[in-house]
Amino acid sequence: MGLLFRIKHSLLPLHQKSARKLHELKYIFFELTHKCNANCLHCGSDCIKDSETPDLRQDAILKVLEEIKDHYDSHRITVVLSGGEPLCYPDVFKLGRRITGLEYPWGMVTNGYAWTYQKIQEAKRAGLQTITVSLDGLEEDHDWLRGHKNSFRRAVGTIEMLVKNRFWQAMDVVTCVNRRNIQKLDELYEFIKNLGVERWRLFTISPIGRAVCQPDLFLDQQEFVFLMDRIRELKKRKEIFLNYSESGYLGPKLELCVRDQQYFCRAGINVAGIMVNGDILACPNIDRRFKQGNIYRDSFVDVWESKYQIFRDRSWMRVAECEKCSEWKFCQGNSFHLWDVDNNCTKLCYCKRYGLMDIPDFP
Repeated sequence: MGLLFRIKHSLLPLHQKSARKLHELKYIFFELTHKCNANCLHCGSDCIKDSETPDLRQDAILKVLEEIKDHYDSHRITVVLSGGEPLCYPDVFKLGRRITGLEYPWGMVTNGYAWTYQKIQEAKRAGLQTITVSLDGLEEDHDWLRGHKNSFRRAVGTIEMLVKNRFWQAMDVVTCVNRRNIQKLDELYEFIKNLGVERWRLFTISPIGRAVCQPDLFLDQQEFVFLMDRIRELKKRKEIFLNYSESGYLGPKLELCVRDQQYFCRAGINVAGIMVNGDILACPNIDRRFKQGNIYRDSFVDVWESKYQIFRDRSWMRVAECEKCSEWKFCQGNSFHLWDVDNNCTKLCYCKRYGLMDIPDFP
């Protein structure tokens, strides 16, 4: 490790402590719907086309945002619309216009299937500023993961329209790396670069939701280290802004080699989430039993200021294999969505599962 990295790494616990104390709200996710036009093998919410779960009410969303605006600077808080698939939510761009009217930057996470040129123009008029489109490999691999024969072509078409109509402030493509596409990363890199994409984010699957029953999604130790090496090498080209996602703590030998920012799970610290039933949580993939309230009966601001202690003080998570771990002060029990409530331990420790503390230093 270089001297600069060692200094940054050593200061990480102080930065985390300060952020937890301030708990400045920066992102709020709204899980609009469980309806989806895909059937992804790795879905964490078990979304389907004809979900019977009622959508999150638009008036309730706006009430929360109005309350937040009364207490905080809305310009500094990004609203993210997710699902399910946001385009399956009725009048999603009408909602977007109202969010813009409240002076929030807003964006969405989409599978890219339902977009047309008309919808691109609606998004532009609604003031959409950020958008993430999923592209999980080349055609065969993407369609396999998404459970839809035409999803690759539709997603690529959406990316092409967004690149040509640059009204947004930030756009990225996100890819789930798995055993079927890992050997094609260089080919996928060139494909995405040639589309004109400037930001590409890779992640590996977490053992939650439908993914638990899909062994082809999970990398073994050799494959994971190979992935880290490929990301490091591709980042050196500086042709695309490429990062590994904040899926979990990778240990001192890999942090900042594959990310531009050190790992820090900000769930409940800077990130809040409103689930489709109104539950107040943090990021959408966290076990729903960690809910802190419900917007249909509670003030979101009161909950944000007076609850969330379970996210901000993680000393209770220092159990099982974490209890005597030398990396605890940096990792703090790993990403919150990986916490196994029933067994009181993390479902996945990257350092131990993939032997990341024992790999040679990356130059």
